[in-house]
Amino acid sequence: MALREDCIGQTWLVPRRVTDFIPENHICYFVANLVEELDFKKIDQKYRHTKGKAAYSRRMLLRIVIMASVDGVFSSRRIARLAEENVVYMYLSGMDKPDFHTICRFKIECAEQIEDAFKMTVNVAKKIGMVQLNHIAIDGTKIKANASSANLVNKEEIKTIREILKKGIETDKEEDKIYGDKRGDEVPPELTNREKVHEIIQKVRKENKDAKNENKLRKSSFKLLEQAYACPEQKDIVLKKLDYAERELEKTPQETVSLTDPESRWMKNKKNLWEFSYNMQIAVDYDSGIILASTITQDPTDHHQLIPQIEEIEETIGTLPHYTKISADNGYFTQDNLEYLEENKINGYIPNRKQAHEAKKSWKKDKPFSKHNFKHNYNEDFYICPNNKKLPYQKTYKYKDIYMHQYYCNDCLKCPDQITCVGKNRLRVITDYGGVLSKRMSLKMETPEAKLEFAKRKETVEWPFGNIKENLKYTEFLTRGIPQTTTEKNLISTSHNIKRIHNENKNKIKIKNQLNT
Repeated sequence: MALREDCIGQTWLVPRRVTDFIPENHICYFVANLVEELDFKKIDQKYRHTKGKAAYSRRMLLRIVIMASVDGVFSSRRIARLAEENVVYMYLSGMDKPDFHTICRFKIECAEQIEDAFKMTVNVAKKIGMVQLNHIAIDGTKIKANASSANLVNKEEIKTIREILKKGIETDKEEDKIYGDKRGDEVPPELTNREKVHEIIQKVRKENKDAKNENKLRKSSFKLLEQAYACPEQKDIVLKKLDYAERELEKTPQETVSLTDPESRWMKNKKNLWEFSYNMQIAVDYDSGIILASTITQDPTDHHQLIPQIEEIEETIGTLPHYTKISADNGYFTQDNLEYLEENKINGYIPNRKQAHEAKKSWKKDKPFSKHNFKHNYNEDFYICPNNKKLPYQKTYKYKDIYMHQYYCNDCLKCPDQITCVGKNRLRVITDYGGVLSKRMSLKMETPEAKLEFAKRKETVEWPFGNIKENLKYTEFLTRGIPQTTTEKNLISTSHNIKRIHNENKNKIKIKNQLNT
């Protein structure tokens, strides 16, 4: 067998094109064609006819950022390195080498173009016949925020920090009167070190006689105070941080927010651990696996996310056809969502709590008298307990604009399982918050056809989530705040759709070649 010579350092007499080193069917060509279709006139106008060094093409920056997301790279530093070392990125950048600062600023300034790129992938998939819109599955997942769970603050702490800073500002004014325009090092050092901060804190605590133990300042609050007293300019920065955190605390019933990302919220992950996260919602086409819509929300629940998903789909590709079926899990089973589906004549499949537990096969056998084991007769409107006793409808009352229906009977007092079921000398009351629409949906979900249709949901939404978390290794946001995490989400969704379209085209070409041979 012959041995090839080692040609490292070989000089070429004829320059070669970068594309000579890239396979003909590489996904980067699709990325380049996709970005070429987007409109950059408005954003380019911002940089035309201005002084200074010429700015990089926004179109070029979007190409390398999208390509990086397809490769599972979201760090601006790593993208800048790829533009210097990787031939694919050299081709997409036209041999330009933007630094990571430029790439970071681009993601912030051109968030609209990144969102347009995502919508373009949806329209391309529909145009080539991938998106059928026969069945759309909607679901959400928690993605960890770039926020420290140790760097917390609450309303009482913000109030205390403001008081301490106010004391410090008053002290500074008194010092100005005494020392005038003299150098800062002539101020006694005990007035500028950490002891000064603690001394003022102790005075505030003594004055605030109603202060409780749980309202004591955390280490993160002390760090803020030290930052504020480091130099006069830092006080304004600290006050802005406090204003930001205070605004977010007003929006949420949660008692604390993270100072690193006040817009994130406490959410329970799949390991039953509480951490600062965002709720990422997606709507996926069953036939193609294309993400049709995606949003980022601070709401830990899915109750209010069905309507925004459907509206975003229609904003991107137009009104849904009459044959479209939409499935979602029990978290979306609310009166508002059911009314929306009814008013817009959308064929929805959403199980109630009992049906969702049965579908997941997660009911507990060691709790035979759980509410999920009480069967509801929808036609005659009564419940049957596990001991085959009838619980008829008794009354309806209103709670927070929701009508609650109660079912119970007096046989509980004679039941041998009374203590196990409800407790001694008590009646078991089943409360149903559903109205006519919820009962109609529950009856519908009992049919075999509905169960088969709903079974499509899991395989549809788990596919993109699996690709995002396992293949792209994307389990935590890199940026902070809803605007920037939304940009990250758009890049993730765009990369998923691009891969799906590219793979579909490759399969079609492969089949076509096989037929020709």
